[in-house]
Amino acid sequence: MEGEDVSGAEVISKASIKQKRALKACDFCHRRGRRCKASPNDNTRCMTCIEYAVSCTWNRVSAKRGAKPRRSKVTETLWIFDESKHGSRSLITNLCDNFFESVYPVAAIIHEQTFMDHWHRDKIPCDRPSYARLMAVCALSATRITSGATFQLRNIQEHFEPNFYLNEALQAVSGNVSESFNLESLQAVGVICLTALEAGNTFLLQRYMGMYHAALAEQGFHDERRWPDDISIIEKEERRRLYWYMYRLEVHTSLVLGHAVRCPELHSAVAYPSLPDQDFTESIRESEWLSGWNFITDIYRGMEHVIPYFRSRRAIVNRANRKLSTAFLYDYDPQEKIVEPLALALSNLPSRFKHAFAVSRDTRQNRCAFQTANIICTYHLLRILSFCANDGTLFEACRTALDLIEEISAIPHQYMRAMGLSMASYTAVKVTQC
Repeated sequence: MEGEDVSGAEVISKASIKQKRALKACDFCHRRGRRCKASPNDNTRCMTCIEYAVSCTWNRVSAKRGAKPRRSKVTETLWIFDESKHGSRSLITNLCDNFFESVYPVAAIIHEQTFMDHWHRDKIPCDRPSYARLMAVCALSATRITSGATFQLRNIQEHFEPNFYLNEALQAVSGNVSESFNLESLQAVGVICLTALEAGNTFLLQRYMGMYHAALAEQGFHDERRWPDDISIIEKEERRRLYWYMYRLEVHTSLVLGHAVRCPELHSAVAYPSLPDQDFTESIRESEWLSGWNFITDIYRGMEHVIPYFRSRRAIVNRANRKLSTAFLYDYDPQEKIVEPLALALSNLPSRFKHAFAVSRDTRQNRCAFQTANIICTYHLLRILSFCANDGTLFEACRTALDLIEEISAIPHQYMRAMGLSMASYTAVKVTQC
């Protein structure tokens, strides 16, 4: 009996020892996966730290064991609309209406009918990406209203802060970069970039342009063959519009801010948008405006090729020690190869893209006039850039500037005001630089 008791005691003792958890190792031993043995002579350092002559610290935070806690319901409620936080529903509706009235004709990256239908039916925001997009739309619209850069002057009595909506959008987008690859989040990133441009915040602009280009590279967004097969017609259209507008913004900021074009048009395998909007309008005349929007993209594509031509003529880098010369890439006349073909295409455009209509209640007619204003500013900017790149005469440059002033003068001021940081101001900058 005594023998059996002894063996049973040994089993219990071993089980007790096995159940005991090992003591936490010091930082040095933990990083190296070593056992941490206490020193009999020095209670401030373990044997390993004494052996390696390093300080023995215990600064790291212990990892919690067991099942991870479920997502808090508080976190989930962050991405919903709350009148006490965001303002009344009528305020948000006003901001969205202003966005589609003043911003959308130039930056047509969100399908208006789908977005507004979901908003009126309380289907958005429903998650983090849709919340980010809604807040970004509100931020840009509120910024425009505050600065007066709207198509129609809006007298909103309710107080609102543009920076509040912008910070909400930034919080929703930047929490997890992988979530930015969702189309709604990418649209939010695009609108944030526009808001940063409006505010003159180049750091924020470049940061989120970089996030967009990270998604572009990771997803293969520049090639329609790599898009998901099961996307709807509307989503495919939104992707095309987003891609080409962000390309235009990239070329535009490259010219103004001096950075490289990170996604050249020759690497792009994305079709132009082609789905006409079902506008909330009573228009009865032929006033399709998307072809004018696409022509502006053509001008930017031409501008992209003139920019390196312009910069190469003014480069101060010594290229003599390079074994391969790329001078052949610039062995052409941009006036002949780029400006003149676009001038011919411009002359063949419908009259609605050559002369801006007066402001009316016809939504599509107004949007055609937006394209007219944008075409005039962008095309003349291209002409000036071409003359500067080719060392054109002062007379040619002045003639172009006078043509620009003459044509802009014929555009109703509401369109130029709604374009915010208009192309005209950047054109003036390039005139003075040339």
